[in-house]
Amino acid sequence: MQQQLVPEMTFAQVSSPSQSPKFPKTKVDVPKLAAFFDGRYADVKNQVRKILEQNEWEHDFDADTLNYHDQRKLVMKWAQILANNLPFDLFYGLRHNYPAYVTFIEQIGILNPNVVIKLAVQYSLFSGCLANLGTERHHKMLKDAQMLKTLGCFGMTEKGHGSNVRGIETTATYDRNTREFIINTPHLKAMKTWIGGSGYAHMSAVFAQLYVDGKNHGVHVFLVPMRDQRGNILPGVTVEDCEYKMGLNGIDNMSFGFDHVRIPRENLLNRFSDVTEDGKYINRCGTEGRHFGMTVGELSGGRLSLSGHGITMCKTALTIAIRYAFKRKQFGPPGKGEVPIMNYPTHQRRLMPLLARTVSFVPFLSYCLDIYAKKDTDPSLGPLGHSLSSIVKAASSWHMLNLLSVCRQCCGGAGIRAPNKISTLIRDSHVFATFEGDNTVLTQQTAKYLLSIYARGMKTGQFSDVLSYASQRAEALPVATSGDDKLLNLKYQLYLFQEREFSMLQELAANLHRRQQSGQNEWDAFNSELVLVKNLALAHGDRMIHELFAESTQICSFANSGILTLLAQLNGLNQIQEDLGWFTSNEVLPPSLGRRVENLIIDLSRELSQYALDIVEAFQIPEKFLPPADLSDYALPGNTMFNNK
Repeated sequence: MQQQLVPEMTFAQVSSPSQSPKFPKTKVDVPKLAAFFDGRYADVKNQVRKILEQNEWEHDFDADTLNYHDQRKLVMKWAQILANNLPFDLFYGLRHNYPAYVTFIEQIGILNPNVVIKLAVQYSLFSGCLANLGTERHHKMLKDAQMLKTLGCFGMTEKGHGSNVRGIETTATYDRNTREFIINTPHLKAMKTWIGGSGYAHMSAVFAQLYVDGKNHGVHVFLVPMRDQRGNILPGVTVEDCEYKMGLNGIDNMSFGFDHVRIPRENLLNRFSDVTEDGKYINRCGTEGRHFGMTVGELSGGRLSLSGHGITMCKTALTIAIRYAFKRKQFGPPGKGEVPIMNYPTHQRRLMPLLARTVSFVPFLSYCLDIYAKKDTDPSLGPLGHSLSSIVKAASSWHMLNLLSVCRQCCGGAGIRAPNKISTLIRDSHVFATFEGDNTVLTQQTAKYLLSIYARGMKTGQFSDVLSYASQRAEALPVATSGDDKLLNLKYQLYLFQEREFSMLQELAANLHRRQQSGQNEWDAFNSELVLVKNLALAHGDRMIHELFAESTQICSFANSGILTLLAQLNGLNQIQEDLGWFTSNEVLPPSLGRRVENLIIDLSRELSQYALDIVEAFQIPEKFLPPADLSDYALPGNTMFNNK
């Protein structure tokens, strides 16, 4: 591929900054780099690639030309093909090998975002509720759910309540005379809304307030039938179509409500709580708060699936934009012809930091998945898993939205053409910042977790968990280097990220204490600091991403340690540049070094651009699902003007 795409060129043809550092020569071992990207679940990725390659996917490049009704039918066809070829048992994947499941979801994103969301709703959310909130009587339903014989949806969000799940108003009242729950939507704002998959769903996992003998026991989850097997809506169920949307028009989003619909007592998902036949309520979690946390915990796994899929979209867009940048020629030195646009420092500066940032998420997502997978055997990891899933989803989806926009711009007018994919990815991805938890709200979850670890560390005098570095801060003096070498040193970059994160955490804790001492209640005090809360969570994400990426450069194959180090250096410097004002104004980074950051980013971008084609080749996006490298090498049906020329 590389020989076909790289024209004869020299990267010094355009211009190069003076006093540029000399980077050690490196190379890319594409197969070994691909193995690094695939990680421990390469077998799953290879199986999915094989499925994608061996099947024909009708309208895979022009699904947007269909009306939304036909898009939904098309996506159902795609989903059925993938369900028929699922490379593992769904129950085992959801309960005992969740990273393999997320790898599957991540990889099918190569085909189309719509089919990812379709199966993520069916598998992560609906089936995830059966597997993780239900018991054996519910697990029996998973086979039919896996094969799409029973279609389900996730009935959490209401017209009046999105992020505030505790405030939902759908009710489930136990009738001990009939041993049934009565599911009811009391008013319009209590209707479930924007529920993916509910246009075809036979059943919904409905989140509702449980009432027994007039007492509210909080949010629980119930299996509520919506349609019969022929697709007819059942009595007492009202459904409204959300109709045409900005993107993801292959997903059947609906609003729905229930008019005193009766369901058997056994339809309560009862792993963590139950109601006996005679109406006795049992909470196996001890407190209502703990029970609520376990109930909504299913969203944590869904966020990891979305993060993995988002990174796949980034890899796809980067592959398209970088290949185009080597093919597209514009301008050039007098008398010497035009040069590829990748020769220009501005183009390198736009794309290479995005490439580095995308690769940096690979080890971070792997770490998040490992923690989440251990939550059943080690419940103490639950809060950490929730914090990590919150920040990885927020950070990766915000990165993805920015990346897709820049990649589209870097492809010029060709980037707008729908079959060239990037514009379609933009439309289908924008909601990632909203569903499975609004990104800004999710940052609050991470900040609250950090505050709890900080408070415990202040009491014991020893910081642990994700703040373990703070106990050795006095010993964390940066390496004895200077100038550019210091800025390029991954340990020094990590020091800067640690200082920012811990300083923000100290500031937030002090501000909250001061506000409460002055008479503000806990709620008002925290809300007054929401901007700092968000900044702290993002700083924590930056530090974790950098630390794990830096570690991976040491344990990867020697053949690729050089290229991964370049990527880590560039990602670190670019994140420092984005918040350079904080680093210099807080005297963490000397202004003399701060002035060099941008120049080093330009230098690293130029250096990395030489290897960019090899890196995106290692992403292993099948050619079948990519547009032509120059984004214009196509002919519409009937165009014979240039045949045989």
